[in-house]
Amino acid sequence: MNTERVYIVIILVIAIVVLSNVVMFAVVRGMRGVNFHWFSRSKDAIHRPFRYEDESLEELRRRVQGLSEEQDSK
Repeated sequence: MNTERVYIVIILVIAIVVLSNVVMFAVVRGMRGVNFHWFSRSKDAIHRPFRYEDESLEELRRRVQGLSEEQDSK
């Protein structure tokens, strides 16, 4: 068996699978409508991994502070 031909067939099969996936992705998303917002969201998530938790805790802190000020004024 000629191993050179086996490698060529394997490379061709991989190329066909990759190209077909790219074409299907382009058809589903539309060539003009492809956007990469997920990239910026990923960058933000890596930069500040606990942003949403921090915002929630900050809101909770403000509410507790407001309640404490109401208790102090009574």
